[in-house]
Amino acid sequence: MRIAILMSCLLWGLAACSREPEPEATSQQGREETRNIRATENIGYSGAAIANKVDGALNTADQRQQTLDAAAEPAQ
Repeated sequence: MRIAILMSCLLWGLAACSREPEPEATSQQGREETRNIRATENIGYSGAAIANKVDGALNTADQRQQTLDAAAEPAQ
């Protein structure tokens, strides 16, 4: 009986070791346009910091464009 329990534990342990680790879920931050910039982290650049600055610039440009569009609408 003890041998059967020992063998089942051993087989279970071997099966657990052979599993592929589950990939970590990466949270997507920022804009779609800066996804490639964020990927530069893998090659040694500070991709997140650069992408955050680009995101800020793009957000500012979008807000400015919305302001200009809103100002131009009543004139039409």
